Amino acid sequence: MTPQFDYITRRRFNFIELIIHWEGRLTTNHLQKHFAISRSSASNIIQDYIQFYPQSLRYNSSLKGYEATKDFSPCLIDLDLTAYLKLANQGEDTLTWQQFTWLSSPLISIEPHKIRGVLRALNQGLRVDVGYASVSSPEFESRIISPHNLIFDGMRWHVRAYCEKNSGFRDFVLTRFNGECEFEGGAQYDQSHDTLWQTQLTVVIEPDPRLTPERAHIIALDHQMTKQPNGRYQRKITVRAALLLYLLKQLHLDSYQTKPEAQQIILSPTCLEALKPYMAW
Repeated sequence: MTPQFDYITRRRFNFIELIIHWEGRLTTNHLQKHFAISRSSASNIIQDYIQFYPQSLRYNSSLKGYEATKDFSPCLIDLDLTAYLKLANQGEDTLTWQQFTWLSSPLISIEPHKIRGVLRALNQGLRVDVGYASVSSPEFESRIISPHNLIFDGMRWHVRAYCEKNSGFRDFVLTRFNGECEFEGGAQYDQSHDTLWQTQLTVVIEPDPRLTPERAHIIALDHQMTKQPNGRYQRKITVRAALLLYLLKQLHLDSYQTKPEAQQIILSPTCLEALKPYMAW
């Protein structure tokens, strides 16, 4: 069980794990620069971490720093590379290198006044009457919704909410709110009532069968697929049914390419059949 740390301690230990996990070497200089602290304070933080996780780090004199032992297992961090790159992007000289480029979505900028009411509704469990425009209804019209989650699909922000007009849960693009809203009391529906949100699906991807074995192997490496007993490469991804279409778009599985080199991956035939009820575009 992970100990319950206060905010400051958790932030420091999180930093230690990110550095060790991705760079393989931790020095007091890492902490000094990132937290603007003295060498002795940085050393004390490392020793505090080792006290909680005594088998995780060891000092390597040849490296002039700490390295992970074979028993090191990060407990506090997201193991995705994105978390490390975000940390590297905070301030000057956060880490020992800055040779990466972060391509942000050009569509994620949201005007605060458009969603303040939605954010309050999320925080306080409220129904909110908002003006909303869609492609099918381009004129702003009143919608009474009960939001329960914000979603970033890789390009745009959405809010998942119960819509009283449609008598069901829908996703609303945040940029399409006009910011004028009224609160209508407590929400009667939350995420526990959202069947698609509560339903977990398994997405199985594999290389396009039209690819040569050599190219299929490269695609398998790109997507962290493993070889199955039948000789096919596959990877399983768990996703909420409400988010399935966003995942398929990220994987470029929302359309079919005539050239296998462009398609690269497909849903396994069994998976495709199982997901069809959830794939209405």
